[in-house]
Amino acid sequence: MKDRIYFAAIEFPDDPNVVGHRYWYICPFEDVEEGDIVLAPLGRHSRLQQGVVREVRYAKDVDAPYPIYLIKYVRDVVKKRQGDYMMYKIIEKRELNPTVTMMEIYAPLVAKKAEPGQFIILRVDENGERIPLTVAGYNRKAGTIKIIFQIVGATTMKLNAKREGECLADFCGPLGCATETDGLKKVCIVGGGVGCAIALPVAQKLHELGCEVHSVIGFRNKDLLILEEEFAACSSKLTVMTDDGSYGRKGVVTNPLKEALEGGEQYDRIIAIGPLIMMKFVVGAARPFGVPVTVSMNPIMIDGTGMCGGCRLTVGGKTKFACVDGPDFDGYEVDFDEAMERSRMYCDFEAHAREEECNLFKKEVK
Repeated sequence: MKDRIYFAAIEFPDDPNVVGHRYWYICPFEDVEEGDIVLAPLGRHSRLQQGVVREVRYAKDVDAPYPIYLIKYVRDVVKKRQGDYMMYKIIEKRELNPTVTMMEIYAPLVAKKAEPGQFIILRVDENGERIPLTVAGYNRKAGTIKIIFQIVGATTMKLNAKREGECLADFCGPLGCATETDGLKKVCIVGGGVGCAIALPVAQKLHELGCEVHSVIGFRNKDLLILEEEFAACSSKLTVMTDDGSYGRKGVVTNPLKEALEGGEQYDRIIAIGPLIMMKFVVGAARPFGVPVTVSMNPIMIDGTGMCGGCRLTVGGKTKFACVDGPDFDGYEVDFDEAMERSRMYCDFEAHAREEECNLFKKEVK
């Protein structure tokens, strides 16, 4: 063995079980540098995975970070660093309304396999918490993923503070089960608030497959309206609702849904994505007509990997996890009352975290 050896600290951002952790490897490639994408064995069965080199050391074997016989070898360099390739660069940032932001992130490995209904897990920086956000769009050719988020807590405040050209620490996925779209001929998409960001790629894919799409999107008022043009482009019929009547029709999303069903519309499926209370009432409106209803339980997800148990819910009398078993479920089988009660458990904690983050931003301004 050489007197001096290249050691590489590698992260595996596409593996949710180890995201945020670094592992040391012996690197036989002398030109390896930070940001390179490499192939290395990971886990008990030494399955080869793509990882990102975060640090390189050139040292004697006696200075190795672990006993030398325990360290595995990097097998291959998949791609040399190209600028901010693996640092998840923010390609575009756009404010959709005062509390909702859209970002397009360069993440080609995620974009390659992402499907509507799936989600990603990100960290804003190395000290940040992991949060799940549902994929709001993807461009496989450009290698980008769109995320749309509401600024409600500490992490989304930090995320919103990022600018175009800056990078995120981690961005892994796609995770969760994709929304089922095969064989559907006529579907009603019901979106509420920021949930419309999740409903849009589902509507777009159904439209591409030749399905007739009727969309109903609802907001509290005109100022909070998002993605109207995008929904209009993929829907043969679009109804916009606002609680106060400041735009579109006044009322809630279940009103036009009931009218359509009572008027004889025959939908293969209703797909509802939005606040829990909205999805509960959509299910209630559809029940007398027996139309299948799919709901997305992403609002209750926390960790996104099934380890925390915070997103457990009762579906058909059995315990399920929104992040692992979903996020889509049969709306008739979901216990919404239990899910809503559980979703309120973290309100006090998140309010405190948001207040602390606000204070930090104030200090930075000073």
